Amino acid sequence: MSDKNHSWKIGSALPLIRPHSLAKHRVIQQYLLRYVETLTSNPRIDQLRLTLVDGFAGGGMYRDELTKEDRFGSPLLMLQAMQEAQAQARKSRTKEFKLDVEYFFIEKAPEAFEHLKSTLNDSAYKSVVAKKAELLNDSFTNQIARIVKHIKEQSKKRRAIFVLDQFGYIDVPMPQIRHILSELENAEIILTFATDSLIDYLSSNEITQRILEKLDIPIGSDKILTLKQQHDWRLAIQALLHKKIHEQSNAKYYTPFFIRSPDAHRDFWLIHLSGHAKARDVMVGLHWTENTSFAHYGRSGLQMLGYDPGEDFRLTRQAALPMFCFDDTARSSTQESLMNELPERLHGYGKQGGIPFFELFASLTNESPATSDIFQSVVSNLAKEGMIEIINYRTGRGKEGIPNNLDIIKPSKQRRMFLP
Repeated sequence: MSDKNHSWKIGSALPLIRPHSLAKHRVIQQYLLRYVETLTSNPRIDQLRLTLVDGFAGGGMYRDELTKEDRFGSPLLMLQAMQEAQAQARKSRTKEFKLDVEYFFIEKAPEAFEHLKSTLNDSAYKSVVAKKAELLNDSFTNQIARIVKHIKEQSKKRRAIFVLDQFGYIDVPMPQIRHILSELENAEIILTFATDSLIDYLSSNEITQRILEKLDIPIGSDKILTLKQQHDWRLAIQALLHKKIHEQSNAKYYTPFFIRSPDAHRDFWLIHLSGHAKARDVMVGLHWTENTSFAHYGRSGLQMLGYDPGEDFRLTRQAALPMFCFDDTARSSTQESLMNELPERLHGYGKQGGIPFFELFASLTNESPATSDIFQSVVSNLAKEGMIEIINYRTGRGKEGIPNNLDIIKPSKQRRMFLP
């Protein structure tokens, strides 16, 4: 990622990186580690092939704004994560395990690109870069079709993760996202999107409409004018952008949470797009881990992205601030909301004999900031309250405690009166 505030030049001081950006980097690196851990949990798997694409690679290194220490940029964090992931996978195996990863590092700015090359050549990963990485001095949009074609030629099912850490909001149009996800069955995308910058800029003029047309995010002039007349128009526009980006990406699963910047009105989304409920669950878990840096403007239970301008105070039940902060208060609110809302959702499955827990979670996960662990805990508590039943998938009998993914969840035949 390179702009006037993120510029690199060989021999010059490194650009500063701020705490919220370091939190973003930690989430990306930890997601890569957990991604490999999840896919290699079966010790009989002796190989994993993966493509990692960094569409806005930057110059490779930063200087920590607070500690003044040097910090890795995303390409080195990817290389480090894969080295650690391979070592971890080998610990649980008696035979050799191979993590076969290829890398594409793309950087458009010439000076940043030269700095990136120099940084990688001086790093401990020099030999890996020489054999398995392709460095491209170009824009992401110019290269994406070729990279997707290359991955698809190896296998349409080859696993791939695209890290698209754009500085603003115009460099990754939705057609590019759709192309990746439609052509590659097992592709995932981690995208930053400067939400507040776009919202500040939005108006009903022709320039705004041309930008939205380029992004393929259709919001008409009349709609913008109507939203801006509301008292909390920023929240209203955020809710609409959530909906449009999800629709236009064609991603089955979607996590749209904020990285909170200390600057006023400079929050941006870290969006994760994938085709698998488990992938979303892993990413949401990392937001809970990094709870001081991530937030979500919306409800705590189901329909988390719904927005009602008459309901601002009740959006998250966290004081008067409509912000869900992934802290202990948010966890309690999430559990309480799900206790109230899940029984009603399960009511429709009574005639079908219930639904396996993993299917229930997959059907609801896009609507909630809850992880599968939180869902399981709530389901267990609802069973204790007599609101639902958990049926053991092996014995067909009722059970207590935390449900297995295959256990059947259904409404209780004799539901007790349950008041929140």
